[in-house]
Amino acid sequence: MAQAASGRSHRKKRGTVLDMLPVMNLFCVIIPFLLLSASFLEVTTIAMSQTEGISRSGGSTANLARSEEDRLQPKVIVTEREMFLGTTAATVHVCYSFQVLDQETGRSITRYDMDSLRIKLQEAHEVLSEAYPMIEFRKVTILTEPRVRLDNFVEVVDVCREIGLDQPGLQVAPPEAFASALGGLPRGG
Repeated sequence: MAQAASGRSHRKKRGTVLDMLPVMNLFCVIIPFLLLSASFLEVTTIAMSQTEGISRSGGSTANLARSEEDRLQPKVIVTEREMFLGTTAATVHVCYSFQVLDQETGRSITRYDMDSLRIKLQEAHEVLSEAYPMIEFRKVTILTEPRVRLDNFVEVVDVCREIGLDQPGLQVAPPEAFASALGGLPRGG
């Protein structure tokens, strides 16, 4: 075809038409899905403070005597069989573990009486706070054996936070290291 003298053709150019309907349908499906899934996701963190390690030798299990506050810092000792509460000065028995059947898996799991821990920890916190009003007791050390279930540890942390001990520290040690932490208390069987 011949071009006009101006150099332009007389053909009409047609622009391409984009079909946006599939993209809009995709957004209509994705946006509600993302909004719904975002409400189910909740990230929970447990803030832990650094604590001293446990020695395997007969030395002090929790050398908390750096300062008066560290020496009086409460500790919760959780073994497979029982739970204790104390400081470097004294340790008392809290409860024995018991077995419950997990409904989902059908397995027997170890649990502890958290109400007993709550009562004894509240009493200990009140006694320490009254005896040493210049110290704000917020730290607690939780000593556990490697085979203690995580959900039991989390329950202990929750009880400690209820009492006002909101700076937990975790120490995991082999069972033989607990002899010095318990201060010679007889281990129940």
